[in-house]
Amino acid sequence: MLKRYENDRKAANVAMAALLDGFQKMYSVDFGPLNVLRAAAFHGAQYISPLKKNIISYAMGDAKWPLFS
Repeated sequence: MLKRYENDRKAANVAMAALLDGFQKMYSVDFGPLNVLRAAAFHGAQYISPLKKNIISYAMGDAKWPLFS
């Protein structure tokens, strides 16, 4: 049963790891205009409730890709 769950979640886990890798790389760059754009995007996402709920749900494994569900 655990192996089946692991196989079912593997693709989503790889996608989430790649996304988090991208965030880490994005935050490792210290360039003024990029910092402002990045801050604005995350600030805006905080107030788009359906998107925020979908991202959280996806991270917990409850939903499909947040942008297409």
